[in-house]
Parts: sequence; structure tokens; C-alpha cells
Amino acid sequence: MTFCVRLGPGVAREKIGGKARSLVRLAEAGLPVPRAIVVTTDLFAQLRAGGPKLPSALTAPGALTTVEGAARALAAVPWPAGFATTLAREVDTLVPEPGARYAVRSSASIEDKAGALAAGLFLSRVDVARGEVLEAVRAVLGSAISPAAVAYLAQHDLSSDNLDFAVLIHEFVTGEAAGAAAFDPTRAESPTIEIHAGKEKAIEGGARARIEEAVRALAKTDGPVELEWVAGDGEATFLQLRPLQSPQRLPVRPVVALPSFDPMSAAKDRDLNDTDWRWDAAHNPLPLSAAQAGLVSLVDERCKIGLRQRVVGGYLFYATDPTSETTPIGAADALRGVWEAARERLARPTPTLEQALETFVAIYQPLFGVVQPNSRAATGVLAAFLRRSGFDPAPLLPKLLSGVSSAATERARRARTLAEAIDPKRRAAALASYLDEFGDEAPRWDVAAPTWRERSSSLERLMRNTNVGAPIDDHSWREAADAVRARLPDDGHAEWESRLSVARRAAAVAEDDDALYARLQAHVRRALLREGERLWQGGVLADPNEVFWLPLEAVRKDARGEAPLGFEEAALALAAARSADAEARTNPPPLGAADTLDVGTDVVRGRPGSAGARIGPVRIYRGDHDHDHDGEHVLVARTLLPTELPLLSPAAIVVETGGVLDHVAAQARERAIPAVVGAVGACRALRDGDQVLVDGGAGLVVRLA
Repeated sequence: MTFCVRLGPGVAREKIGGKARSLVRLAEAGLPVPRAIVVTTDLFAQLRAGGPKLPSALTAPGALTTVEGAARALAAVPWPAGFATTLAREVDTLVPEPGARYAVRSSASIEDKAGALAAGLFLSRVDVARGEVLEAVRAVLGSAISPAAVAYLAQHDLSSDNLDFAVLIHEFVTGEAAGAAAFDPTRAESPTIEIHAGKEKAIEGGARARIEEAVRALAKTDGPVELEWVAGDGEATFLQLRPLQSPQRLPVRPVVALPSFDPMSAAKDRDLNDTDWRWDAAHNPLPLSAAQAGLVSLVDERCKIGLRQRVVGGYLFYATDPTSETTPIGAADALRGVWEAARERLARPTPTLEQALETFVAIYQPLFGVVQPNSRAATGVLAAFLRRSGFDPAPLLPKLLSGVSSAATERARRARTLAEAIDPKRRAAALASYLDEFGDEAPRWDVAAPTWRERSSSLERLMRNTNVGAPIDDHSWREAADAVRARLPDDGHAEWESRLSVARRAAAVAEDDDALYARLQAHVRRALLREGERLWQGGVLADPNEVFWLPLEAVRKDARGEAPLGFEEAALALAAARSADAEARTNPPPLGAADTLDVGTDVVRGRPGSAGARIGPVRIYRGDHDHDHDGEHVLVARTLLPTELPLLSPAAIVVETGGVLDHVAAQARERAIPAVVGAVGACRALRDGDQVLVDGGAGLVVRLA
């Protein structure tokens, strides 16, 4: 058997899988492709020989357990004699330059077959160091044996045991932009070119022309096709060719431009331009109230936190501010100082609106300009240490930073006490305890949203019979930490313990700062409600809560007596705000590839958030806190806030935003709920009632029916 081959014209194509075959096809068409080798299908066949037989479908009793057992067997079987040495030699000669990086990608036999491309189903690792290639090959092979793979193949009447699986290894191609291009020559339309990473300007001119020329030429001989590309310095490198899936359902839509902003001088806007801005969908997926938009404008003007903020079309956008600098300091120490300052200011019983806003700004600056950046930096330092020591930080960091005592775990503890209380007196005491610490939180980050203290009956009703998970378990992080320590030299132990300790304290801070921000927001909300009461009593407003839909600056000027609001002026402002909010909700900004995702797709790929696999019907989450989330449904959402998740009890979670270290993933791991995060387009691809498999470990969602 031959386990490693150099990719070229004479290679045995039946042994290299679909992705590698497509690279050969691109090279034959005269297109630039990266240098590559292939770990052939012979290796996967030998490693699987004698292993457990895979189920034909996941509906069979014990199917998930069988798949998990087969995956463990594959992970444990030793490499064939001489394979590791041969692979290392091939990798070294492939890219001999020092510091070379590689892409290690799946190349299943079906990945170039129309109708069953398995797009996004199997694992690929990019930007892999030379010494990490062998481990990456094992991980990619493992993705062939997963619940998601079994379910997908069963849908297409294919057998998991008959899947041929290779691994494509090529030099990692860096560029200024990366994306895909598609073209169906039977349709009277130009090729579709999408940018998945980088900026549009990176392909202006030569690169775009080359991509379009390539996809048109290939479509002449191969029919509807799709290309993956990377572009830089006006040139394009091509990474994969595949048939265009369901070209008849390719959406016809105009290019959607991101919101633009009023022209500002370079000095005033700190040299930012429109292409730097991103929608903050992870924290604010809904349009903001006029009051919240006013707060955004206030802190953007007064605070330097490393980010600039704008509200456009009702939605919050942010951009990196290159002129801001952060003073290095321990995140926990920084947060402690901010809390002390906040307690003194928040203790004022009835501050004026101006006093409340001054408190908001005074605490916001160090909270988001010092505490948060230093918290992120600590995690980055730990990741760099792991990488430098020969570990892949991606799968390790979620484990190492789990089980940290924080505001999130305390919130979950009090929620658990409330959910389990049956006796009315104990339930009342548990509710009071929860509200005492977390009553200032609200379902969303908007000053217009009533707090849980204001909606205590709703909170109490939500918590009835809710499964909020087991108490925190620190076994998994200690096990992961011990495994790392065992592989380090003795002189590296002290640094390891220090880096890990600092990063874990910083992980707690990342949760605790949300609790403080909620109190700040509630502080401003109470001051605005007092102004709303005053305007209501004066006949200007029909309801005190309407104050949140008036421009914040107008309310401030009225409160200071500078420009009193009249009934007519307020009515016009409210009508305009409500109209703008309604329009914004029907026209949200594009979220990555969600705008062009085929609704009929059977696989949605995100990032692993919390391991485990569950099958269940979809329930699209629309902020309906009063809806019954019964532990049997798969919750699919644009995003979830850390204050929402303890109040929900889904079988599994799929969110379009977030990463493996964000709040949703962290809390899902604590509660042992399978979760996929960053699953862009899930809300568009899935429908209420769809039967799906959620594989949290693989970051995949597969529609079963």
C-alpha cells in the first residue's frame, strides 16, 4: 500500500479523494494551485480495518453510541510502521522553506461528486505548523466517523463503511482575501463572486478578472461549477473545484451594500473607513432603541476603548480604532478597581439623568478600554504558549478555560435554586436571591428593555421546571491541564501554571464584566424612566416608557431646561422612531454568507461550541422568553445573551454568532448541552419542526427530515 503521494498528473486518482482530484483538474486547466501531497485512501482503510461497523442510519437503537465507539477506536489505533517518518519527509520536501505553514484538508471520495458533495461536512485544518501536521491528519481522518457524517451519507443512500477518505496537505496560501466563485453557463447571469474573508478591494482589478475568467472557462467543459480561491497582490490561487450544488436554486439578488456613514474628516474619524465596520450581531442582533443609540453615540465620543461604534439603519456596527492603546494590567485587578468605583457611584439613590450618564461614561471607559482588552490578552498569551509548545490551542482552550467560578456560574447556581424550589416560601426566597444579584439584567442589551426585577413574575414563570444543568464540574479542565503539563519539559511547568492561572482568572472576568454593565445600563434606565414620568405627567408623553424612543439628546436638553419638548414635537419623533424600527426589523444587515445561503441546504457548518450529539426538532428562537423550551427541541438562534441561556432548556443549541470561547459555548459546556456556534445562515436554512442532528464536537448541523 502507498500512504503518501505527491500530487501531480500521473497520480492514481481513485486513491486521492475528491478534493485532491479537483486540485489536479485545476492544474490541468492551467490555473495556479498550491504544491500538495496526499495521504491516500489506503491509510484510512487500514486504520479502519477490524474496527466497529458503522450503523446505516442514526435512527437505529444505540447508533450514536456505536459511532462514538468507532471514532474512539480510530483515534487510538497506531499509525502503520514508517508512516509518520514518511509523512514528515514528504512535508519537509513539499515546502522546504523555514517556518512553513500548511493546510490539512479532507478529501473524501464524494467531495467532487454532484448531488452529494458533503460541503462543510468533514474537517479541514489551516495554518498548521510543520510539527502539527501529523496530529492534524489524525483529526481530519476522525471527521469521517461522526454522527453528522453517518446521517448525511444515509440521506444520500451511501454507506459510511464504504466511504473512501484521503487527506490533502498543501502549502498554506496567505492572501488579502479569500472566497468562492460560482457560474452556471445556462443562466443569463454573470458569475457570482463572494468574499468570505478580507476586503473587497483586495480583488479589485486583476484578481477579480482572473477569478471570473477561470470560473467561466471551467464551466464550459464541466457545466455549473464552484471555485474556492485566495487572492493577494493582484493574483489568485485556486484551492478547490466542485460541481455547483442545486444551481437552479442559486438566488438571484442584487449586491447588498453594507451601510455607509456620513463623511468625516480623517482626524475626526481616526482614519477609519466604511470597509472596516462590522455588525455587532453577537450582542445586538435587534435594532436599538433611540435611547440606546444615544448611549452608543455618547460613549463613542467620550471613550477610547480600542473600538469605534455607530448605529446605522438601527443596528450597531463597530470598527477597530488603531489610535487607542491599552495599559497592560491584570484583568482581575482592573475589574476589582472598576467595581469599587462603580459601587460608590451606583449607590446614589435618585441621580439626575446627567449624573447617571456621567456614571455610565466613567465606568464604561475602564470596563471596555482596560478590563476587556486585558482579559482577551491573557487568553492570547495562553494560546501563544500552547502553540509555541507544540499544541493546537483550538481544541484545548475551551477545556482549559471551563469550570471557572464567575458571575455566569453564580447566575446558574441561583437559577438552579429557583427552578428546583417547590415550596412557595422557598421559591419566593430563591426569586429574591436571584433578583438581588441579577435583577438589573434584561433579555437584551438595550436600555429600553425592562429588567428582570421589573418583570419578576415572568422570570419566576420561566424558571418553573427549567433544567438549568448540573453544578460546575472542574474535572475536564484539570484533566486537560494535566495532559499538557505531562508533555512539557520540567523547566516549562512554572510558566505553564502561571499562564493558565492568569488566563482562567481572565475568563472569569470576561463573564463578570457583563454583570457590571447590566447594572450600569439599569442605572441609566431608572433615570430615563424618571424623566419619562415627568414628561407623562406634563402631558408630553402618553406613557412613561415612550421616553426610550425619543432622541436621547432631546431628553437631556429638556431635563436641563435648555429646549423643552412639546407634545407635537415628541409625537413626531416617536412616529419616526417606530417607523424606523419597523423598517430595520424587515431589513437587517447581511450576516456573512447568510444572505446567499441556499435555503434547501442539508448541512450547516459552524464551530464546535460544546461536545455531544443530539437529534430533535428545530425551534427557531425569536426572543420569545415565555415560550416553552422543553429539553426536546433544538434551539436555533441568531444569537443568545449570557443572561438568556440559564432561562432556557434546549436539547441542543445552534447560534449564528459567537466562538468557542464566547458565553454561549461556555455555558453550554457547563450544562453539557451540545452546541454549534458561528453557524452563519442557520436561521435561514432551517425551519421550525425540521428534524436535525446537532454534532457539537464537529460544529455541524444536519437536516434529517
